[in-house]
Amino acid sequence: MQLITPDLDDYMSPLDVSGHVFSPNNFREETLQWIENRNNKAGCRLPCLNDTDLRILPGTLSVWAGVNGHGKSALIQQFCLWWADGKYTDKKEKILFWSPEMAVHVQIERMVKQALGVSEPTAQAASYIMDYLEGKVYIYGKEEHVKATEIIALARWAAVNPFTHLVIDSLMMVDLQTDQLNLNLGQKNFVRMLKEAARTTGLHIHLVAHMRKGESEYKMPDKMDIKGSGEISDLADYAFTIWKQLKKQVALRKNPEDEEALRWPDGYLNCLKNRYDPEHPLIPLWFSGKPFSFKKGRRTDIPKLVEPSKAELERGYIPKK
Repeated sequence: MQLITPDLDDYMSPLDVSGHVFSPNNFREETLQWIENRNNKAGCRLPCLNDTDLRILPGTLSVWAGVNGHGKSALIQQFCLWWADGKYTDKKEKILFWSPEMAVHVQIERMVKQALGVSEPTAQAASYIMDYLEGKVYIYGKEEHVKATEIIALARWAAVNPFTHLVIDSLMMVDLQTDQLNLNLGQKNFVRMLKEAARTTGLHIHLVAHMRKGESEYKMPDKMDIKGSGEISDLADYAFTIWKQLKKQVALRKNPEDEEALRWPDGYLNCLKNRYDPEHPLIPLWFSGKPFSFKKGRRTDIPKLVEPSKAELERGYIPKK
Protein backbone atom coordinates (compact mmCIF):
# COMPACT_ATOMS: atom_id res chain seq x y z
CA MET A 1 0.00 0.00 0.00
CA GLN A 2 1.39 3.37 -1.01
CA LEU A 3 1.37 6.30 1.41
CA ILE A 4 0.38 9.54 -0.32
CA THR A 5 0.59 13.14 0.90
CA PRO A 6 -0.98 15.27 -1.84
CA ASP A 7 -0.76 19.04 -1.86
CA LEU A 8 -4.34 20.16 -1.13
CA ASP A 9 -3.78 23.93 -1.25
CA ASP A 10 -5.42 24.25 -4.65
CA TYR A 11 -8.55 22.54 -3.31
CA MET A 12 -9.01 24.79 -0.29
CA SER A 13 -11.54 27.63 -0.63
CA PRO A 14 -9.97 30.97 0.26
CA LEU A 15 -11.25 32.20 3.61
CA ASP A 16 -12.14 35.88 3.55
CA VAL A 17 -12.59 37.22 7.09
CA SER A 18 -12.46 40.89 6.21
CA GLY A 19 -16.24 41.13 5.88
CA HIS A 20 -16.67 40.09 9.50
CA VAL A 21 -14.42 42.65 11.18
CA PHE A 22 -16.26 45.69 12.59
CA SER A 23 -15.69 48.68 14.79
CA PRO A 24 -17.97 49.25 17.83
CA ASN A 25 -19.75 51.99 15.89
CA ASN A 26 -21.09 49.38 13.47
CA PHE A 27 -23.22 48.12 16.36
CA ARG A 28 -24.12 51.51 17.80
CA GLU A 29 -27.91 51.22 17.33
CA GLU A 30 -28.14 47.70 18.79
CA THR A 31 -25.86 48.55 21.72
CA LEU A 32 -27.70 51.73 22.69
CA GLN A 33 -31.05 49.94 22.46
CA TRP A 34 -29.73 47.14 24.68
CA ILE A 35 -28.46 49.63 27.28
CA GLU A 36 -31.75 51.52 27.20
CA ASN A 37 -33.71 48.32 27.72
CA ARG A 38 -31.52 47.38 30.68
CA ASN A 39 -31.82 50.82 32.26
CA ASN A 40 -35.60 50.83 31.77
CA LYS A 41 -35.95 47.39 33.39
CA ALA A 42 -37.19 45.79 30.17
CA GLY A 43 -37.95 42.10 30.12
CA CYS A 44 -40.10 39.70 32.13
CA ARG A 45 -39.93 39.18 35.89
CA LEU A 46 -40.87 35.86 37.49
CA PRO A 47 -44.60 36.06 38.35
CA CYS A 48 -46.37 34.96 41.52
CA LEU A 49 -43.14 34.24 43.41
CA ASN A 50 -40.97 36.43 45.63
CA ASP A 51 -39.73 39.90 44.81
CA THR A 52 -36.59 38.96 42.91
CA ASP A 53 -35.75 41.49 40.20
CA LEU A 54 -34.34 38.86 37.85
CA ARG A 55 -35.58 39.68 34.36
CA ILE A 56 -35.68 37.49 31.28
CA LEU A 57 -34.62 39.65 28.36
CA PRO A 58 -35.77 39.55 24.71
CA GLY A 59 -33.61 37.70 22.21
CA THR A 60 -32.39 35.14 24.70
CA LEU A 61 -32.65 31.41 25.41
CA SER A 62 -33.82 29.93 28.72
CA VAL A 63 -33.59 26.30 29.77
CA TRP A 64 -36.09 25.00 32.35
CA ALA A 65 -35.13 21.59 33.70
CA GLY A 66 -36.58 19.24 36.25
CA VAL A 67 -37.37 15.66 37.13
CA ASN A 68 -40.60 14.23 35.72
CA GLY A 69 -43.56 15.37 37.83
CA HIS A 70 -41.74 18.19 39.61
CA GLY A 71 -43.74 20.93 37.89
CA LYS A 72 -41.48 22.46 35.24
CA SER A 73 -44.17 22.57 32.53
CA ALA A 74 -46.80 23.93 34.92
CA LEU A 75 -44.45 26.63 36.17
CA ILE A 76 -43.36 27.99 32.79
CA GLN A 77 -46.99 27.90 31.59
CA GLN A 78 -48.09 29.89 34.64
CA PHE A 79 -45.36 32.47 34.03
CA CYS A 80 -46.32 32.84 30.37
CA LEU A 81 -50.02 33.36 31.14
CA TRP A 82 -49.17 36.27 33.43
CA TRP A 83 -46.73 37.77 30.94
CA ALA A 84 -49.33 37.50 28.17
CA ASP A 85 -51.66 39.57 30.34
CA GLY A 86 -49.01 42.28 30.79
CA LYS A 87 -48.23 41.37 34.41
CA TYR A 88 -44.61 41.36 35.68
CA THR A 89 -43.43 42.77 32.37
CA ASP A 90 -43.12 46.16 30.69
CA LYS A 91 -45.61 45.20 27.96
CA LYS A 92 -48.13 42.51 27.06
CA GLU A 93 -46.38 39.51 25.61
CA LYS A 94 -47.61 37.15 22.90
CA ILE A 95 -46.93 33.49 23.65
CA LEU A 96 -46.65 30.40 21.43
CA PHE A 97 -46.54 26.94 23.05
CA TRP A 98 -45.47 23.65 21.55
CA SER A 99 -46.16 20.92 24.13
CA PRO A 100 -46.76 17.58 22.40
CA GLU A 101 -46.26 15.59 25.62
CA MET A 102 -49.80 16.70 26.54
CA ALA A 103 -52.98 16.69 24.47
CA VAL A 104 -53.93 20.23 23.44
CA HIS A 105 -57.30 20.19 25.22
CA VAL A 106 -55.61 19.02 28.44
CA GLN A 107 -53.08 21.85 28.20
CA ILE A 108 -55.87 24.38 27.70
CA GLU A 109 -57.75 22.98 30.68
CA ARG A 110 -54.63 23.51 32.81
CA MET A 111 -54.39 27.10 31.56
CA VAL A 112 -58.01 27.67 32.59
CA LYS A 113 -57.34 26.25 36.07
CA GLN A 114 -54.25 28.41 36.51
CA ALA A 115 -55.95 31.56 35.23
CA LEU A 116 -58.93 31.16 37.56
CA GLY A 117 -57.07 29.57 40.49
CA VAL A 118 -59.62 26.75 40.71
CA SER A 119 -59.40 22.97 40.44
CA GLU A 120 -62.76 22.30 38.75
CA PRO A 121 -63.72 25.12 36.38
CA THR A 122 -67.17 25.13 34.82
CA ALA A 123 -67.55 24.99 31.06
CA GLN A 124 -68.84 28.57 31.19
CA ALA A 125 -65.74 29.75 33.05
CA ALA A 126 -63.47 27.82 30.68
CA SER A 127 -65.13 29.48 27.71
CA TYR A 128 -64.62 32.88 29.33
CA ILE A 129 -60.88 32.25 29.83
CA MET A 130 -60.39 30.96 26.30
CA ASP A 131 -61.96 34.17 24.99
CA TYR A 132 -59.84 36.18 27.44
CA LEU A 133 -56.63 34.59 26.12
CA GLU A 134 -57.54 35.12 22.47
CA GLY A 135 -54.81 37.13 20.76
CA LYS A 136 -52.43 36.51 23.68
CA VAL A 137 -51.71 32.77 23.82
CA TYR A 138 -51.47 30.25 20.96
CA ILE A 139 -50.58 26.58 20.62
CA TYR A 140 -48.69 24.88 17.80
CA GLY A 141 -51.03 21.95 17.31
CA LYS A 142 -48.71 19.14 16.21
CA GLU A 143 -48.97 16.40 18.84
CA GLU A 144 -46.02 14.31 17.66
CA HIS A 145 -42.26 14.48 17.27
CA VAL A 146 -41.25 17.39 15.05
CA LYS A 147 -37.95 17.74 13.21
CA ALA A 148 -35.44 20.21 14.61
CA THR A 149 -35.48 22.18 11.36
CA GLU A 150 -39.26 22.63 11.68
CA ILE A 151 -38.87 24.03 15.21
CA ILE A 152 -36.30 26.55 13.96
CA ALA A 153 -38.66 27.50 11.12
CA LEU A 154 -41.46 27.85 13.69
CA ALA A 155 -39.28 30.21 15.76
CA ARG A 156 -38.53 32.43 12.78
CA TRP A 157 -42.20 32.44 11.73
CA ALA A 158 -43.28 33.28 15.29
CA ALA A 159 -40.94 36.26 15.50
CA VAL A 160 -42.54 38.01 12.53
CA ASN A 161 -46.17 37.30 13.45
CA PRO A 162 -45.28 38.82 16.01
CA PHE A 163 -44.84 36.53 19.01
CA THR A 164 -42.45 37.44 21.79
CA HIS A 165 -42.08 34.01 23.48
CA LEU A 166 -41.83 30.46 22.14
CA VAL A 167 -42.05 27.56 24.62
CA ILE A 168 -40.64 24.22 23.45
CA ASP A 169 -41.84 21.51 25.84
CA SER A 170 -39.75 19.48 25.61
CA LEU A 171 -36.35 18.78 24.04
CA MET A 172 -37.11 15.05 24.23
CA MET A 173 -39.95 15.50 21.70
CA VAL A 174 -37.74 17.11 19.04
CA ASP A 175 -36.68 14.75 16.26
CA LEU A 176 -32.96 15.45 15.95
CA GLN A 177 -32.61 12.89 13.13
CA THR A 178 -29.57 11.27 14.69
CA ASP A 179 -28.78 7.92 16.25
CA GLN A 180 -28.17 7.38 19.96
CA LEU A 181 -24.41 7.48 19.48
CA ASN A 182 -24.56 11.02 18.09
CA LEU A 183 -27.45 12.27 20.25
CA ASN A 184 -25.36 14.74 22.26
CA LEU A 185 -23.97 16.25 19.04
CA GLY A 186 -27.50 16.54 17.65
CA GLN A 187 -28.70 18.28 20.81
CA LYS A 188 -25.74 20.65 20.76
CA ASN A 189 -26.39 21.64 17.15
CA PHE A 190 -30.11 22.12 17.81
CA VAL A 191 -29.55 24.32 20.87
CA ARG A 192 -27.03 26.36 18.88
CA MET A 193 -29.69 26.94 16.20
CA LEU A 194 -32.21 27.93 18.89
CA LYS A 195 -29.72 30.38 20.37
CA GLU A 196 -29.06 31.90 16.95
CA ALA A 197 -32.79 32.15 16.19
CA ALA A 198 -33.44 33.93 19.50
CA ARG A 199 -30.54 36.33 19.02
CA THR A 200 -31.34 37.29 15.46
CA THR A 201 -35.12 37.62 15.84
CA GLY A 202 -35.52 39.09 19.34
CA LEU A 203 -37.78 36.18 20.30
CA HIS A 204 -37.38 34.73 23.77
CA ILE A 205 -37.17 30.94 23.50
CA HIS A 206 -37.90 28.68 26.48
CA LEU A 207 -36.60 25.11 26.21
CA VAL A 208 -37.92 22.54 28.69
CA ALA A 209 -35.47 19.73 29.45
CA HIS A 210 -35.44 16.63 31.62
CA MET A 211 -32.92 15.65 34.26
CA ARG A 212 -30.68 12.61 34.26
CA LYS A 213 -31.74 9.83 36.58
CA GLY A 214 -29.58 10.54 39.60
CA GLU A 215 -28.96 8.77 42.84
CA SER A 216 -31.99 10.30 44.50
CA GLU A 217 -34.81 12.75 43.80
CA TYR A 218 -34.28 14.00 47.36
CA LYS A 219 -31.14 15.86 46.24
CA MET A 220 -31.54 19.26 44.59
CA PRO A 221 -30.15 18.99 41.03
CA ASP A 222 -27.73 21.38 39.38
CA LYS A 223 -27.04 22.19 35.74
CA MET A 224 -24.68 19.23 35.36
CA ASP A 225 -27.70 16.98 35.99
CA ILE A 226 -29.57 18.21 32.90
CA LYS A 227 -30.09 15.24 30.61
CA GLY A 228 -28.14 15.29 27.37
CA SER A 229 -25.32 17.40 26.05
CA GLY A 230 -23.51 19.77 28.39
CA GLU A 231 -23.91 22.38 25.66
CA ILE A 232 -27.59 22.74 26.61
CA SER A 233 -26.82 24.80 29.71
CA ASP A 234 -23.56 26.19 28.30
CA LEU A 235 -25.34 27.87 25.38
CA ALA A 236 -28.37 29.05 27.36
CA ASP A 237 -28.59 32.61 28.65
CA TYR A 238 -30.62 31.45 31.65
CA ALA A 239 -30.78 28.00 33.23
CA PHE A 240 -33.34 27.06 35.89
CA THR A 241 -34.14 23.86 37.72
CA ILE A 242 -37.50 23.13 39.35
CA TRP A 243 -37.32 20.69 42.26
CA LYS A 244 -39.98 19.33 44.62
CA GLN A 245 -38.95 18.80 48.22
CA LEU A 246 -40.02 15.18 48.56
CA LYS A 247 -39.04 14.93 52.22
CA LYS A 248 -41.92 17.31 53.00
CA GLN A 249 -44.40 14.99 51.28
CA VAL A 250 -43.01 12.00 53.19
CA ALA A 251 -43.18 13.85 56.52
CA LEU A 252 -46.78 14.97 55.95
CA ARG A 253 -47.88 11.50 54.94
CA LYS A 254 -46.64 10.31 58.30
CA ASN A 255 -48.18 13.25 60.17
CA PRO A 256 -50.39 15.75 58.27
CA GLU A 257 -50.18 18.13 61.27
CA ASP A 258 -46.36 18.24 61.36
CA GLU A 259 -45.84 21.99 61.91
CA GLU A 260 -42.16 21.93 61.05
CA ALA A 261 -42.79 20.18 57.73
CA LEU A 262 -45.70 22.50 56.94
CA ARG A 263 -43.31 25.46 57.15
CA TRP A 264 -40.97 23.96 54.57
CA PRO A 265 -41.41 25.09 50.95
CA ASP A 266 -42.89 22.52 48.59
CA GLY A 267 -39.83 22.97 46.39
CA TYR A 268 -37.43 25.45 44.84
CA LEU A 269 -36.82 27.28 41.60
CA ASN A 270 -33.06 27.54 41.31
CA CYS A 271 -31.49 30.01 38.88
CA LEU A 272 -28.24 28.26 37.99
CA LYS A 273 -27.21 30.62 35.22
CA ASN A 274 -27.91 34.26 34.40
CA ARG A 275 -25.63 35.53 31.68
CA TYR A 276 -26.59 39.19 32.07
CA ASP A 277 -26.79 39.76 35.80
CA PRO A 278 -25.03 38.54 38.95
CA GLU A 279 -28.38 37.66 40.54
CA HIS A 280 -28.89 33.87 40.81
CA PRO A 281 -31.80 33.51 43.22
CA LEU A 282 -32.90 30.30 44.90
CA ILE A 283 -36.66 30.84 45.13
CA PRO A 284 -38.88 28.81 47.48
CA LEU A 285 -42.04 27.43 45.86
CA TRP A 286 -45.41 26.55 47.33
CA PHE A 287 -47.64 24.43 45.13
CA SER A 288 -51.36 25.15 45.26
CA GLY A 289 -52.39 21.67 44.15
CA LYS A 290 -55.10 20.96 41.62
CA PRO A 291 -54.99 24.38 39.88
CA PHE A 292 -51.36 23.44 38.98
CA SER A 293 -50.19 26.83 40.25
CA PHE A 294 -47.27 28.04 42.32
CA LYS A 295 -47.50 30.81 44.91
CA LYS A 296 -45.28 32.95 47.15
CA GLY A 297 -45.87 31.28 50.48
CA ARG A 298 -47.77 28.77 52.52
CA ARG A 299 -50.47 31.19 53.64
CA THR A 300 -50.72 33.33 50.50
CA ASP A 301 -53.73 33.09 48.21
CA ILE A 302 -53.71 31.03 45.06
CA PRO A 303 -52.75 33.46 42.27
CA LYS A 304 -55.52 34.33 39.82
CA LEU A 305 -55.01 35.88 36.44
CA VAL A 306 -58.59 37.10 36.37
CA GLU A 307 -61.65 36.76 38.61
CA PRO A 308 -64.74 37.29 36.47
CA SER A 309 -68.03 38.23 38.08
CA LYS A 310 -71.19 36.19 37.56
CA ALA A 311 -72.44 38.83 35.12
CA GLU A 312 -69.21 38.68 33.14
CA LEU A 313 -69.43 34.90 32.91
CA GLU A 314 -72.99 35.16 31.67
CA ARG A 315 -72.22 37.63 28.90
CA GLY A 316 -68.73 36.30 28.07
CA TYR A 317 -65.45 38.16 27.76
CA ILE A 318 -65.60 41.50 25.96
CA PRO A 319 -62.15 42.76 24.92
CA LYS A 320 -61.29 46.31 25.87
CA LYS A 321 -61.12 48.64 22.89
